[in-house]
Amino acid sequence: TEEGLSRFDGYKFTNYTTAQALPSRQVLDLLETRAGVYWVATGEGLCRFNPNGVPRPQESTTRNKNDAAAAKPLFAIYRPDGVVPAEVSVLFEDHAGRVWLGTPAGLFRLEASGDGVQFHFVDLGMPARSGGDRHVLAIAEDQQGALWVGVHSSGLYRYWVNGRVERYTVRDGLPSDGVRSLLVDRAGRVWVGTPNGLCQLVQYPAPDRPVVARVYTERDGLASGWIYTMFQSPDGRLWVGSNGLNEFISEANGTGQSFRHYTNANGVSGQEVWALTEDRNGNLWLGTKNGGAIKLARNGFTTFGVADGLGESGVNTIFEDQAGELCIISGEKGKPCVQRFEGKELITAAPRYPPSITVFGWGWNQFGLQDKRGEWWFPTGQGLCRFPKVTFEQLAHVAPEAVYTIKDGLVSGDVFRLFEDSRGDIWISTDSPVKNGLSRWERTTETMRDYSQDIESAAANPSGTLVTSFAEDAVGNLWIGHDGGGLIRYTAGHFSFFTKADGAPTGWIRAIYLDHADRLWVASGQGGLSRIDDPQAEHPRFITYTTVEGLSSDQVNCVTENQWGHIYAGTGRGVDRLDPATGHIKHYTSADGLISGEVLTAFRDRQGALWFGSGKGLSRFEPAPDLPPPPPPILIDGLKIGSDSQRLSALGETEIPMLELAPDRNQIQIEFVGLSFGSGETLRYEYKLEAADKDWSAPAETRTVNFSNLAPGSYRFLVKAVTAEGIESATPAVFPFTILRPFWQRWWFLTLAAILAGLAVYAAYGYRVAQLLELERVRTRIATDLHDDIGASLSRMAILSEVVKRQVGSAQVSVPMLTEIADSARGLVSSMRDIVWSIDPRRDDLNSLISRVRQFAYDVLEPQGVKCEFEVPSQVGGVRLGPDERRHLFLIFKEAINNISRHAECSSVLVRLAIEHSKLKAEVRDDGRGFMPPGVEPSAANGGEGHGLNNMRARAAQLGGSLTIHSSRALGTTLELIVPLRRR
Repeated sequence: TEEGLSRFDGYKFTNYTTAQALPSRQVLDLLETRAGVYWVATGEGLCRFNPNGVPRPQESTTRNKNDAAAAKPLFAIYRPDGVVPAEVSVLFEDHAGRVWLGTPAGLFRLEASGDGVQFHFVDLGMPARSGGDRHVLAIAEDQQGALWVGVHSSGLYRYWVNGRVERYTVRDGLPSDGVRSLLVDRAGRVWVGTPNGLCQLVQYPAPDRPVVARVYTERDGLASGWIYTMFQSPDGRLWVGSNGLNEFISEANGTGQSFRHYTNANGVSGQEVWALTEDRNGNLWLGTKNGGAIKLARNGFTTFGVADGLGESGVNTIFEDQAGELCIISGEKGKPCVQRFEGKELITAAPRYPPSITVFGWGWNQFGLQDKRGEWWFPTGQGLCRFPKVTFEQLAHVAPEAVYTIKDGLVSGDVFRLFEDSRGDIWISTDSPVKNGLSRWERTTETMRDYSQDIESAAANPSGTLVTSFAEDAVGNLWIGHDGGGLIRYTAGHFSFFTKADGAPTGWIRAIYLDHADRLWVASGQGGLSRIDDPQAEHPRFITYTTVEGLSSDQVNCVTENQWGHIYAGTGRGVDRLDPATGHIKHYTSADGLISGEVLTAFRDRQGALWFGSGKGLSRFEPAPDLPPPPPPILIDGLKIGSDSQRLSALGETEIPMLELAPDRNQIQIEFVGLSFGSGETLRYEYKLEAADKDWSAPAETRTVNFSNLAPGSYRFLVKAVTAEGIESATPAVFPFTILRPFWQRWWFLTLAAILAGLAVYAAYGYRVAQLLELERVRTRIATDLHDDIGASLSRMAILSEVVKRQVGSAQVSVPMLTEIADSARGLVSSMRDIVWSIDPRRDDLNSLISRVRQFAYDVLEPQGVKCEFEVPSQVGGVRLGPDERRHLFLIFKEAINNISRHAECSSVLVRLAIEHSKLKAEVRDDGRGFMPPGVEPSAANGGEGHGLNNMRARAAQLGGSLTIHSSRALGTTLELIVPLRRR
């Protein structure tokens, strides 16, 4: 369009403009090549449409330069070098797949490679007298492979594959040197559209030049001589766009050729038709200058309104006269008139009503007729007029031969419905605020008979029942509908009533119709459409169709059928077509060319055409046998995960690549669309989420589905479109996706957790075993200490006690022995304290160890007059020690202090502790005599106790540390201990 590029999917238009990177809103042509590449001709250059591109502005590129962006733009723009303006007017692909461009500067051939293109100018020898002499507006290819090129003002050119060029102008018989459109039909004929008519060329084998066979203008039925476009549909019909739409008609014997002009009655206005094409359902699409896009439905509706001569109040009743001509009762200036088609035009006959009649009633449908004898009957609000047997045209000139009123037996003068039965009697329904009535005019006696009392008695309705419709079944029973709902059957003078309890529909019975199979169809104002298969049965069975079964509305006003037995029901929302054999229902609306508004009356003429009337006009429909419709393609055209919209192809996707989604992205919205443009077609959709649904969903018109709080797992979404006939998409559209489990539910985490749990159990077991071993070691150590220290001391005390016991009574009781016993007891107490301290858990820290060592040092050294000092850092309070660590460290310090007490002969001792890099560094220094000779390790020979020092080193090694001793006579002895501290 002049405002951009628009794409229609059957439901909505998607528009692309300069906001989506088009170089210009003026889009002049669109070409989809056989390879699936989309080229767009604009007023500012050539574009390639990338369906998967990003809709963002992009700088124009010149030839041989590719888009350098990582993501392709929605439209890549190219312009021929040196061509001003950069407009591309027409695009064409030849049989070899070459793309040709028509521009104001002439003809170009396009070569595309990757994302780059090259433009090759083709010199046709065009003159340059004016700006239009080189402006190429049309391109076509003939059966010889030659290219035909139409130019704005310099004629027609034929470009052969060998480079030869031929030029045709008015001198060769063309009606104009301005060529606007070209078409080569399936017979090989070349058609040339000009501002002065349509030209058909007769082409001879090369090298003979074609000659003009004929020029068609308005005289041949064209709406205008200015030809904008041409199109040949797959069925061979040739369509021509001018100031309106034209169809080329060729007589079967070849003696005549003309054009059929489509007008407002077909939904085609007098707009200039600039573009033509056909969709996959056989509908013709028209692009107009100012009237938008128009779909001319295949076998669609032809609609007539006031502009075509129809009465201003629309259509009240449709019937046929004795000659089989279609008649319409319409309204003109408040009075009913009768209209009939003469060819394509409506002619009007206004019956000559008596001057006394000024009110014309409010009934519709069955509101006028021509009876079997040719007499005309027209109801009014003041009686029933009976006109003699005259021609249609004479109606306006003859007075009625009778006017029936209350005086003649009518219950009321306001006539609401009329019906002629098989006996030729006229049944008359009248309306009144006081009393409704039903009368029968008997032809044999030409008298009225009143049945109002019979209906009132049977219906128990004292105010009277308003009869709203009539029909006769196959054996002559009269069926009557009324405003209270239900039906009345009249058989041999007897009335039978059928109500809701019998299955009859509710609401006004607006129409009753007898079909070809002798079934009755009942149109109800509230209860939908009902069918009676056995009208003669004592208790007829009603089968009802409502919106539940697929009707567009439960308000059904009229019924008719086509020659294939399909039932057409006029409703408040258009026309529904029901196939009784399958139950499938098709909907027709104004989008298919049907009159807008409530459809009030329906009729099938003798030729099989169906007519529908409303207060807004008249529609004609020519049914045709249903062709097997193609399966509707299905596309996914929208995907939202959480609040984020996913970028899909602008043309929709038949299959979306697998997506892996985080656990919190489990809310998914999917939009889809099926493509079908058939008249009355309403697609429904079925979907299934594999791994969550076992079966397909029920068919519905909804085109969006939402899934919320999906559990982790792998899914596959499938969707298909279904036509009214039950034809499904050949293959569903597919979207597979996986919602990942939370990391704590994934296999690797569960495996790792299982391993860690195993390790934890193993560690706990190892710890338990270690604790048990530790406890066993403590018990063993305690037992050993008790056995070695306490046991030995107690044994020694027992022996000494026996010796002293033997000496008791003699004068020689050994004082040294008693002293030794006392010393052993004191040592035993000290050993007991050491054992208890080593296993007391309250003492598991370095501070407790230092206190114990300090107490021991003071107890041992102070009595000897040796000064003892301790240097301890402040952070020792937070250092935890295990029982074994405490014991080994205490025994090392105890042994060192004992050695100093026994051997050092010193006057002072310094105990210094420090914690560095998770290690305990301890130093015990004295100023005693040292060892001899200097540098030699102490031993029993030089005054040391070899086993004590070795035990100290062994204990340090068990703690993972080291023990060194430095000694000299001048400086005394220094013991250095380094032990790692373990975290607890």
